[in-house]
Amino acid sequence: MQSGNPVRTLLMGLLVVSCSGFIHGQTSWSFPDFSAKQVLQSQRADIVMKVYRSGSRVRMERSAAIATVYVPASGTTYNLTVYPDHSRQCVSMKAEQDRMLPSPLELIQGKILKRTVIGSEVVEGHPSKVESVVVMEPDGKKVVSKVWEGQDLKGIPVKIESKINSVTLTAVYRDIVIGAPDKDLFTIPDRCTPFERMWQVADARVVK
Repeated sequence: MQSGNPVRTLLMGLLVVSCSGFIHGQTSWSFPDFSAKQVLQSQRADIVMKVYRSGSRVRMERSAAIATVYVPASGTTYNLTVYPDHSRQCVSMKAEQDRMLPSPLELIQGKILKRTVIGSEVVEGHPSKVESVVVMEPDGKKVVSKVWEGQDLKGIPVKIESKINSVTLTAVYRDIVIGAPDKDLFTIPDRCTPFERMWQVADARVVK
């Protein structure tokens, strides 16, 4: 049996590696870290909150006292609360335990299964590439989103529509600042109560 041409074999190998890298590049987010004002749009009223993105982690500040940090690498959400007496509380939970309204920015941070370019559009004054994205969340659920990526913002989303069951969440992003947020915003306290133990903690406080 005659062996193949070694040069041809080498070239084919390099082609496979190059294609693999191209495919990986097309299925992972490459836009930079940023902070922005997120506006969740609804028929009743818009919900405005501050959001920060660092790597795949997302922090949402629902108010000055309540924030959520989403860490998809561990499939964990952390709810952080500051009380009027300046005491603090941290509650950790898995995706299936989280009943808070999610951010579409969170929902596109899972494992990307498919990305398809479907057009272009100007949104919030930014020329944007529009993609349909299918993401698998840490709990195994698939979320289909439509993402408008600002071409003048290095691909940072300026609008996201995510479908969860029969509900569509729509958010636009304004006052975008490119750059890594303060790392302290993503620091999780050493003492963080698991969600399933919250009632035990509450009972202990009542007894005291």
